Amino acid sequence: MTALLWHLGVLAAAAVLAAVIVRRIPVPPPEPPAPPPASDGPETSDRAFATARWWEHRLASARDDPQRFRTRVQPRLAEITAERLRRRHGPAGPGRAEEILGPDLYELLTAPVTAVPTRAELARLLTRIEEI
Repeated sequence: MTALLWHLGVLAAAAVLAAVIVRRIPVPPPEPPAPPPASDGPETSDRAFATARWWEHRLASARDDPQRFRTRVQPRLAEITAERLRRRHGPAGPGRAEEILGPDLYELLTAPVTAVPTRAELARLLTRIEEI
């Protein structure tokens, strides 16, 4: 009988330890849904507004959180910029990309973000991406 109680005690301690370990595992926040794909139908303008609202939500959620900006906004901006560079200037190495983008935009896209840019800074940099 004593051995059975001892085994149950060990089993209970193991269950408590497992629960503590599982609670310490970090869970990343869920990603927002991807914007809907564009179509050539009459609802194209609706989809454009949906995409704009998606970006607005993504930027608003990262406004005061550098970690969210780094994980949700910065990679997408880098993808868009890289695609525009590739289409308009061909393959370019990091030195050429920095020359085309300028040091401030290049840093925003490649360096770890420690502070989220202000709305004015972000608007200026997005205009620069559009000009590429």
